[in-house]
Amino acid sequence: MLSLRACLLPSLLVLATAGRAPAQRFDPTEASILALRQAVTFQPSGVQHPRLVALRALKDPTLAPVFEGLLESPDPPLRIDGFLGLSELDTQRGADPERLRKLGDPALRTVVITECLGLGLLKADGIRTMLAWDDLTPYDRTLLVAELNRLGQPWELAMLRDAPDTTLAEVQGLAALLALQKGDDAKWKAFVARLSEASASDRIDLVARLGDAARHYGFTAAAGPLLDLTRTSRDRDRIAAIAAALRLVPSSGRASLLELARSDRSTRNLVQCGLLMLAADSAMQPEDFESIRNGEGLPDAIAEAGSRWLTKGADPSEAMATLMISVNRPVSEWAVRQAGKLEGAARKRVLLQAIDRLDTIDQPSMHDKLIAAIAAAQLLGSDPAELLTRATREGGRTEVPEVIIAAMCDANTPESAAFARMVRGKLAQRGESMALVTLAKASPTLSANELQELGRVAGGGGRVDEPIAMQAAWLYLRHANRLAQATPRLKPR
Repeated sequence: MLSLRACLLPSLLVLATAGRAPAQRFDPTEASILALRQAVTFQPSGVQHPRLVALRALKDPTLAPVFEGLLESPDPPLRIDGFLGLSELDTQRGADPERLRKLGDPALRTVVITECLGLGLLKADGIRTMLAWDDLTPYDRTLLVAELNRLGQPWELAMLRDAPDTTLAEVQGLAALLALQKGDDAKWKAFVARLSEASASDRIDLVARLGDAARHYGFTAAAGPLLDLTRTSRDRDRIAAIAAALRLVPSSGRASLLELARSDRSTRNLVQCGLLMLAADSAMQPEDFESIRNGEGLPDAIAEAGSRWLTKGADPSEAMATLMISVNRPVSEWAVRQAGKLEGAARKRVLLQAIDRLDTIDQPSMHDKLIAAIAAAQLLGSDPAELLTRATREGGRTEVPEVIIAAMCDANTPESAAFARMVRGKLAQRGESMALVTLAKASPTLSANELQELGRVAGGGGRVDEPIAMQAAWLYLRHANRLAQATPRLKPR
């Protein structure tokens, strides 16, 4: 969710100067441009980045000239956001290799490649183009070949060139996993021998990251070797190896996970095993959850919800509702997201419980509000009337209306736009502003009154968080047909 709290732009108000100059008239176009200039101006603190992230989240093709201008900046952070913004707009081709090459600086290119991989912006054709370059670092080259494997595209070990010979342990390990995928275990054996020279903490950290990589990139041949390597461990490396195996070779992962639950009956380990079982879903059997019961609250609650979820004909709704109030974030997030897959009245009842619970907590935490917002987002399309009653209630506590409106504003879907139209005119100022921005994202046109109000929000008068105000500024310029006037002034300074 977009949730920065700092608002650096003051409201642009009409100032009266008694007896001297006439009042200055508020100009929403100028206010919007001044706000957006803050996003394209580099500051060492990096405060411009969340502003640009908010603009990128609009996925608005009319922003392309602004992002192109950022590529000309001498400041690398602005160039990174400009490149990512353009790549996110091109949903068919993704990141443009030639544009990436023009960034020049190899270190900057590595940052951009890593970001693009995390955002899924690299397509197979673009990756092959980059692998033909002679100046790729071993780190970049290894990640790109791994991504081809994740995409299910053909690749050869020769694409790695000299990357396996690097002295960087993480790159050597990833290259060894790629070699295993092609049936070559020599590099893996050499890597394991090198691990014996590392400290225990370094070894655990590195193997854990390789386990995560194997799971992410789909290295099925690595599942067995990683389980063998971590057989005597009970640390993060073992957890990562089991998680990888559960996805890649479920039968092996299941057996290793059940053994881990039997061997360590501490509550901490049983909760960790329960989380792995929940994430593995169909790789487990309902009876497997009995292995984590120990008479303690959370392990037993996980076991009850997990076994009921996998048992045909069982009702897991109450067990899921119990998990949703857990202070363990992964557990409660799993429960609220899975609750959205329930059917009929049970789905609505459990999701509304997550929202209404905020009224019963003296000081709801950010975690409590997040769970409620996830629930609200899942009800926007199916049960908007239930949300409308809660969002527009008068008096009482504000947490429930706030999380519903926040979920609406973040969703950026036709359902959220329809809900925004339902609540307009029934909210306090902040909520009205957020509903208007939600409408402006989805609607081809706005009424004259809506446009005027949007200009006020863009100028800082809507009491919204800065990312939403940034979006309002751009949306105002677009709806008011002021982009041609504004864009030349949105060049990096």
